[in-house]
Amino acid sequence: MAQKGSGSTSRGRPGNGFDGDRSRAPRREAPEVYRRRRILVALAAAVLLLVVAVGVVSAVASMLGPDDPGTVPDPETATASAAAASQEPFADFTPRPDGSASASASASASADATEEPAEECGSELFVRASTDRESYPADVPPVLVLTLENTGEDPCRVNAGTSRMVYEVVSGADTVFDSRHCQAGSEDREITLEPGQEESARLGWDRLRTAEGCTEAGEAAVAGYYRLVVSLGERTSEPATFVLE
Repeated sequence: MAQKGSGSTSRGRPGNGFDGDRSRAPRREAPEVYRRRRILVALAAAVLLLVVAVGVVSAVASMLGPDDPGTVPDPETATASAAAASQEPFADFTPRPDGSASASASASASADATEEPAEECGSELFVRASTDRESYPADVPPVLVLTLENTGEDPCRVNAGTSRMVYEVVSGADTVFDSRHCQAGSEDREITLEPGQEESARLGWDRLRTAEGCTEAGEAAVAGYYRLVVSLGERTSEPATFVLE
């Protein structure tokens, strides 16, 4: 007779209460498999973002349209439009003068035509002598200057032609140069001087002595101090001193 509770079964295999296949732990997948899965997920996400971005841009472009102010115009068209807008309307338009303007111009011309000429200069005419420098080296010819000035309060007229001008260079009592000695021709020239206005006439001197009639070439003036006196008609200046080196 068999004894119970011996710890073995009738089929001859020992047991611990669990099935033999369930007693083993589940197997883990290799690391390469996980890496491939991550790469595939990342690529899918990037493709999805690209599709969304393209859809947004297309939607905005369709809403704006080709004629919307937000679009960028063609450069040549923009330049032509700016040039046209910058032009001033009627820039080349010249209005005709009205009757009042013509009447004013005619009245002004008539007034000028009927205006009385200035009186002759009297005691208010001032005559001054000068030279362009105070001292002249041996090879530099002096420039003699005659200046007229209206010192009055009204315009005056005067004959300032060469027919009435005289330039004299003296040394003591000796007249070294006189513009009348060799003057080839002369003329009258009437001018009007405004109050305070000056007019000057210049004459170059070749540093040679002159004699009345200018019959022969004079000798060269020696070095020393000289005085210039100028005249216009009956008006004579004060002397101006200069040096010949």
